[in-house]
Amino acid sequence: MSGYMNLWLNYRATEDLFMKHLELVEDKPFELHFAYNSFIKLYSMHLIQPDAAEKLVAVCIKDIELFPRFKESWHERNPTYGFLPFIPSFKTLIIFYENKQRFYEAIDICNAALEYELTDGTKGGYPGRLARLERKLENQLKES
Repeated sequence: MSGYMNLWLNYRATEDLFMKHLELVEDKPFELHFAYNSFIKLYSMHLIQPDAAEKLVAVCIKDIELFPRFKESWHERNPTYGFLPFIPSFKTLIIFYENKQRFYEAIDICNAALEYELTDGTKGGYPGRLARLERKLENQLKES
């Protein structure tokens, strides 16, 4: 197995390495977004760790709050691009909340993604995801 893969498998060592990098980019929205993406991947891979779920939610929220500044930075660096890269924090957090049956929170994040006109890489996109979440919330409310 490659050293790169071994690093990803070592939760604490990888997190420590990412934390050091985070300190270098914390005032740079463009780089900070991609640093957050690394944390999202790490915590998603290691949800068995007792603190990973809480940290996953926290970093997704930070990236979502950063998004307007990242978007501006992205367009400054890529003025001829008519698109944004995929922003995993929205989809990841929606799925996390949906799996926990926290539909109000999932709907809020989905609405934010729609306001920013983001795509999630699926056929139905965020509009389809929102409709599904609303149905699940309605069913949950009927059952209680």
